[in-house]
Amino acid sequence: MLIESNEGKNFGVIIFSENKFDFVTNFTKINKSEPDVLHQIDFTEVSNFISQSIEKNLILYRLITNDEKLDPFSSKLGYFIKVDERIEVVYFDPVFVIKDIENLKITIPRSEFRFKIQQVGYRTKSTKGDSTVYEEQFSIEMSDVEAKNQNDSHFAKTMLSIKGISVKNKMESKAKNKEDLFEDLVSEKNLNNSKFYHLDRNNTNTNTSYIDNESKVKNVKEENDFFSRVKIKKERKEYQTSTLKMFK
Repeated sequence: MLIESNEGKNFGVIIFSENKFDFVTNFTKINKSEPDVLHQIDFTEVSNFISQSIEKNLILYRLITNDEKLDPFSSKLGYFIKVDERIEVVYFDPVFVIKDIENLKITIPRSEFRFKIQQVGYRTKSTKGDSTVYEEQFSIEMSDVEAKNQNDSHFAKTMLSIKGISVKNKMESKAKNKEDLFEDLVSEKNLNNSKFYHLDRNNTNTNTSYIDNESKVKNVKEENDFFSRVKIKKERKEYQTSTLKMFK
């Protein structure tokens, strides 16, 4: 997860995560005016910040599945944001996607269940009162290797460096053993004909069909060039984007 509030070149905050299944130590907040001071925040504080009606850019993660009737409200680790006309479930890191699959009320046989993880960029579209509406800027399907090794602290460090702000080495991730939640995943090829659905809720009783199986990037030029500074890799198809299956 990577968040940047739009409050000027050297003002506002950056929040990043390290893809650890830890509600307390996974998230760090930096004020751009004091980049050498790192504040550890928890899952709830991150959620509250996203809900604030200030303009911001987000890099989050999305689950799409082949279960059309999967209830998004069975999610326990996802976060709900409004994207245009629908309410969508997003995740702060791929590791939260993997853990949440244990909670989701899957409506098809487990042996037939398939899912993909996408990295998604969002930008504030409008704010009104306490309500914020986002618009999608890009989505990229991740391979199982990418999902396992994703660490958005590296993007945060690059962003601050490009801004000309010094960042001390204490941003480096501390070594910590973590449960390898990705060992139960296996890549499956030649499933391009399968239909996948967003985990969301709109005016219908089923999840929204995700038609575009290809990575897509909008050519949007931000004032602070956020989405180019996180170095979106358009060539990720070289990883032979995987369809992932969970085994119990």
